[in-house]
Amino acid sequence: MGGNCHDSQRIFANFAERGILQRKKQIAMRTFILLSVLVFSSVFLLSCYDKGEQTSDFSNSDIQLITSGNADQMMRVYNYFVYDDSLVLRKNSGNISDFNSYYLKLLMDRMYKTVMDPQHPGVGIAAPQVGINKRVIWVKRYDKAGAPFECYLNSYITAYSDTVKLRSDGCLSIPGVSASSWRAIWVDVSYDLPDGSHYSERIVHEYTAHIFQHEIDHLNGTVFLDRL
Repeated sequence: MGGNCHDSQRIFANFAERGILQRKKQIAMRTFILLSVLVFSSVFLLSCYDKGEQTSDFSNSDIQLITSGNADQMMRVYNYFVYDDSLVLRKNSGNISDFNSYYLKLLMDRMYKTVMDPQHPGVGIAAPQVGINKRVIWVKRYDKAGAPFECYLNSYITAYSDTVKLRSDGCLSIPGVSASSWRAIWVDVSYDLPDGSHYSERIVHEYTAHIFQHEIDHLNGTVFLDRL
């Protein structure tokens, strides 16, 4: 009787020990799964953040420049005769992809204020002229009633007329200089509006076609002096 009781105690102890080990294994497995989920989530979030940075339309320096003033303030017009400014004016500009961007809206507003400067009014302006290499332009539409200013994104010329003319030209970024440049009398243009809608049209009004050519040249790193 005494021996059987002792054996029973050992068997019970063994079962208890196995239960504790099994419990520890379960806790370790749950801990491992939890940590794995946390690590995966962190990597996923960091990946999303990195992709957001890579696909952003504006660099940190762009944002700093755009937000250096409010929507009612003009931006400094880059001067072709200043070396650092000329480097920006000679670059190709990238497309806009986020049409809902706060920075895009602010840039458009400030560009409009700049081209409407009563001291130095213009008939068009391109984003590189205010230091931002993005395909954003304002054009005065002399071919429309009231000659309104309109903003276009991702503008490209897809066709030029065979006929060209010498036209008087000038530029906010080349102050004090005017000359005659060769321009097509009509152009086909494609562009996006600020709401994201896409359009293509033929501009047959010669002066308006000239303005489109001048501003889209800026997006391609070209100035009117190259067209003399």
